Amino acid sequence: MTATSSHPDAPRRVLIIKPSALGDVVTALPVLRGLKRTFPETRVEWLLATSCAPLLADDPELDAVVPFDRHGLGAWWYRPDAHAALWRFWWRLRSGGYDWVIDLQGLLRSGLFARWTHARIRAGFADAREGAPMFYNRRVDVDATHTVERNIELARALGVDARPGDMRLHVAPAAAEAAAGLRQQHDLPDGGYLVCVPPTRWTTKVYPVRHWRRVIEALATELPVVVAGSPSQSDRELCDAVSAGQPRRVVDLGGRTSLPDLVALIAASAGVVASDSAAKFIAPAVDKQCATLMGPTRVDRTGPYLRGRAIAAETACSGCLKKRCRHITCMASISPREVIETVREQIVRPATCPS
Repeated sequence: MTATSSHPDAPRRVLIIKPSALGDVVTALPVLRGLKRTFPETRVEWLLATSCAPLLADDPELDAVVPFDRHGLGAWWYRPDAHAALWRFWWRLRSGGYDWVIDLQGLLRSGLFARWTHARIRAGFADAREGAPMFYNRRVDVDATHTVERNIELARALGVDARPGDMRLHVAPAAAEAAAGLRQQHDLPDGGYLVCVPPTRWTTKVYPVRHWRRVIEALATELPVVVAGSPSQSDRELCDAVSAGQPRRVVDLGGRTSLPDLVALIAASAGVVASDSAAKFIAPAVDKQCATLMGPTRVDRTGPYLRGRAIAAETACSGCLKKRCRHITCMASISPREVIETVREQIVRPATCPS
């Protein structure tokens, strides 16, 4: 039964702590959706890194974003302005009047933030790292392996009706309009182009440029291809490298879109091909397929969810979870031919078949 804020056990104000990374924020969406389903009158706020905040800034089910400037606040011990900003951040949490805090990050820092709130219920994973559970008064043991299902299981332990289908992203009207303008500018038909996202945060998850170039060149013969990535210099350089000299049907937008605009571009596409990055969760969260290239990470823990397919390396060291490696054999071993055929079967053919 759905509760309301008049229910004796219903919290009046809830804070979700999941500052980053971008993909992890998307996997936590079922907690937000479940809270609003279970307690529709409860005010829900989300502590988000400033880089991730635009993703949820216009979400109609989120009442407020509590911005967390990790790098700025990290200088508190030697910069007076950062020290003052940390005190303001502490006061924001302490005076928030939260009844519940749900820490989905599970690190020392996020556990400390939960404690600062003095909330009546401070919940988190019992197996959280860096001693974070010492700050919780509701430590939840979960059996699930996949990160989305772990979040759902924790929420359900609190009586929240969270569901797998709740991993949904809202496409802001302004972003949809901006994406429509980009599609018109580059002659990209609605539902008739691919989005390729080569960049990823770990160097060990990067698919070789030479492989990406073969994949994109082949796919561009069937559908226009948009190459996308964040505005960081490394991401733009990678997008430029895989796009250089490609056919006109390849549009390099790496670093040239805002985060909400990229979500809107993905939502209007036929589907996504991506390195192991946030794109693999953004795509299904806007009801699109994603072919994800995976090597050092584990499909059962962070693989595609709801929709999409993992193209996983089959080397002996696959799934090592290492961020540094001398050879990165796993990613290089994924055949461009396998990627091309998977995308054709999974995305291109359904998009080009007459309805």
